[in-house]
Amino acid sequence: MFALGGPTSCWFSNQDAYHGWTGVNLAATGRFRVEQVNGVWWFVTPAGHPFFSSGVNHISSYGDYAPQLGTYPYRDEILPLYGSESAWAEEVLKRLARAGLNTVGAWSQYEHFAGRFPYTPILGFAAGAPIVPGTSVPRLPEVRDYFDPAFVSGATQQAENARSCAADPYCIGVFSDNELPWGPGFTQILPFVDAYMKLAAGAPGKVALQHFLEERHAGDLAAFNTVWRLSLTSFGEIQGLATLSANWRQDTAAAKADRIAFRGRVAARYFQVVHDALRAIDPTVLILGCRFYAYSTGADTIAAAAPFVDVISVNPYEWNETWFTSARNSAVLNGHLPFAEQFDDVDAMNAISGKPILVTEWGYRAADAGLPNTWPPVYPTLADQVERADAYEQYMDRLLARPFVIGAHWYEWADNPATGRFDGEDNNWGLVNGSDEIYGDLFVRMWSVHHSMYTRRASLAP
Repeated sequence: MFALGGPTSCWFSNQDAYHGWTGVNLAATGRFRVEQVNGVWWFVTPAGHPFFSSGVNHISSYGDYAPQLGTYPYRDEILPLYGSESAWAEEVLKRLARAGLNTVGAWSQYEHFAGRFPYTPILGFAAGAPIVPGTSVPRLPEVRDYFDPAFVSGATQQAENARSCAADPYCIGVFSDNELPWGPGFTQILPFVDAYMKLAAGAPGKVALQHFLEERHAGDLAAFNTVWRLSLTSFGEIQGLATLSANWRQDTAAAKADRIAFRGRVAARYFQVVHDALRAIDPTVLILGCRFYAYSTGADTIAAAAPFVDVISVNPYEWNETWFTSARNSAVLNGHLPFAEQFDDVDAMNAISGKPILVTEWGYRAADAGLPNTWPPVYPTLADQVERADAYEQYMDRLLARPFVIGAHWYEWADNPATGRFDGEDNNWGLVNGSDEIYGDLFVRMWSVHHSMYTRRASLAP
């Protein structure tokens, strides 16, 4: 850690009030929007200039709660240092300027930045859908019944939280959720078919499943029985069953295809309900999607989401070799997008959806920060802050070369507590440490990347 030299007081001179690039003039609508210009996707600022969203998640004066300590260690450090949250927020803005960062990302204290700096709030639509019994597993989200009318009413209520965004030109758009499970893999233990079979007879999700299977097999019960190795006398008997097969991993290829297709039907229901609720609040607020979990999303899910979002958001961290191999195998086993290398599935998301991609969570940790860096075990741990800065630049080089990527949000502002946060994460993710000291190598490298970011993006155009 050291005092940061170089740029200290302002963003680059060729930017508008929203930090969009004034090198190109587009239509000014008074709101953030997305547009493809000469083959390159951009956010467009309310003033009508291209914008690449380079942001940071969880910019909060609280930081992470440390259960073992019973407090917020970062907050305990910064309040005596600055005297107030507002004074801390002013220092944050100065530091963002020094690094050339232009967006306050998810889980931040937006009240300190709204009306004067671009930001992307995150909402929680999925919580309005009832949990499917028997699908709760430690550290993993529950499967939810998105066909239940409670999800629609809950979405209507949740969308009210987007009104402040709709009224603020500095609000880029809203995320609907974060890393929802879309089928078995690293975030869900059962396919939606098998999870929804656990619902009581007549439950909305189970009825939707029955109707889907009838439709998919064109009402041909004999064909359905053959695919599922059953001997039902009517599709209605599905309501009385707790499962369609003893071991879903040993089913016929056609049954597995049914499962994947139903996953797409569930996704379509989720994204349409969210879309309709947000559009009822404001027809122009950008819908930034649910921040897909990389390595665990199927083509069916992306195709289902595409008509109902303005942007596909995804969290593609680099994983260590062991876990990356496991993820590749899991993708094949569970019908997710395949990938030989990192970003293969991200590229496919754009190809399938035709929508721009926002990378909404990624980062690197290093051993020299004095933190355990033990959980989750899937990420590489670099040697020091110089390697961390190198990794930032290399990752951004790959994103800036993709004409469909319109932003990248680093995770996160401050390091995890050494004793671990609520879920045990104890990593050097921060741009600052627990005492609010800057990681200077990373800040300087960020400034270097962002200094040429817009001209590099513009040069991608044919």
